[in-house]
Amino acid sequence: MAKTQTIEIPDELKNLESKALERSDRFVYGTVQAHKSEPSKARKKLIKEMSLFGYLATIWRTLTDEQKNVWRIAGGTTSLTNWQLFVSDNAARLRSELELNTPPSYLWQVRAGYINITSPACSILLKQEHPINYWVTQKIAKRPWARELVYIEENFSLPIDLEIRYKSNLTACGSEQRARYYVEVWTSYQGEDIMHEVAIDFDPVKDWTFETVDIASLRGIIIGYTIYIDVFGYTGTLAFDNLAVVHGGTNWARDPRCDEIDKTFKKAFAIVPPYWIPVDVGDGVSYSSVYPPSL
Repeated sequence: MAKTQTIEIPDELKNLESKALERSDRFVYGTVQAHKSEPSKARKKLIKEMSLFGYLATIWRTLTDEQKNVWRIAGGTTSLTNWQLFVSDNAARLRSELELNTPPSYLWQVRAGYINITSPACSILLKQEHPINYWVTQKIAKRPWARELVYIEENFSLPIDLEIRYKSNLTACGSEQRARYYVEVWTSYQGEDIMHEVAIDFDPVKDWTFETVDIASLRGIIIGYTIYIDVFGYTGTLAFDNLAVVHGGTNWARDPRCDEIDKTFKKAFAIVPPYWIPVDVGDGVSYSSVYPPSL
């Protein structure tokens, strides 16, 4: 069997190559093989009818325009179409053995971030850093099994809009309490580094709600910023979803849908920072993405 270290594909052949060949993870068992043969039209029709999409499509066709519009409004928060959100939500319901076709929430969709603090712990602090340049991963178009590294240049501008949807059930412990989602912005003015902090404070006990705050003006040049989830002096649970840090018309929050808040990147993607870096996570504290995000 031939052993190959490098293959260079001319630009004009890349589309043809991606259609003809597929690759496995080179860090596990690197192989290149032909795509599976395409099934016949009759076989495609049967697969479609038997698939999850086909099953959910039969339910979708029974919905009225008014019901579909509910899914459209809910999906607009995370830039999903009504059909995309319907499939994502009901696929998660099937996995969790829950009733299908339940109307979605306008405040959270599918998975949400979930923090659980139990004694002896009494706090958690997570951060997500935003320097001017950093690495992220993204799916490769027309190759859903593959991802690639992308070098981001985040050009800072004002105003900065901070948004979160959350639900809390926290009980005070100790003499000092705080629970918040906040941003710390680093600026430089006349040779001096200045840190500016703007926060959204959480109510200790609150059903799902939407909160936002904006930063309209700051003195100096923005060097970078860091967003935090901070709970101190409490035990209990906190769920959150649909995070946003918007400036220049773009939401720069990483994993804004809170699908994988505990994800860390490995192997070829180890250069990518975790979505949330633990600063203070002691014994008795856990954080992950869950469905459904009930407290």
